[in-house]
Amino acid sequence: MKKLTEKTEVKKENLNMKSAVFYIPLALLALVLVASLFAYIKYGSVAAVNGRQVSRLEYIKNMEKQGGKQVLEGMIEESLIMGEAAKKGVTIEQGVIDSEITKIDDQLKTQGQTLDAALTAQSMTKNDLIQQIKLQKTVEKLANSPTEVTQAQIDDFLAKNKDQFPKTATKEEMTTTAKTQLLSQLRSEAISKWFEELKKAATIIYK
Repeated sequence: MKKLTEKTEVKKENLNMKSAVFYIPLALLALVLVASLFAYIKYGSVAAVNGRQVSRLEYIKNMEKQGGKQVLEGMIEESLIMGEAAKKGVTIEQGVIDSEITKIDDQLKTQGQTLDAALTAQSMTKNDLIQQIKLQKTVEKLANSPTEVTQAQIDDFLAKNKDQFPKTATKEEMTTTAKTQLLSQLRSEAISKWFEELKKAATIIYK
């Protein structure tokens, strides 16, 4: 009788162990399912239209079709630029960024606008603007873009574009405009040439 009782106890113990082994995976599975459900609720959809869920995956796919390539190219270009800047130790001082923001702010004020309103209209933040200025100034440094134009270039520009100026424009105003446009053009050409060479030398793998 004692042996039978011992056998029964052993069987019960084995059964309890088997139950424990069985319930542990079930508990883990339950946790996984709960986590999956939470992830779906948080990330699974971006909108609901008359009860139909618009999935995040569907949204991302459509975003990629509409403007994904342009966004990707922009990210690649920024990565190339900042990588080259780090390699060559090129940095932009905060004073340079602040100066550019002041210029933009002053120009907007002459048009009856504010910087905050202009940023909101472009769906941008102040930090976005700072990053753009920093990137632009970094590129200008790396490309060794020109900072001055010659008097001969200014005279040539004014001769070719004199009809584009208002009759009331002074010589000083026309000269300032000529300098600004010429520098912008020359910088754009220098940056474009530099970036094409940088991109050719880079290894870019699209996935």
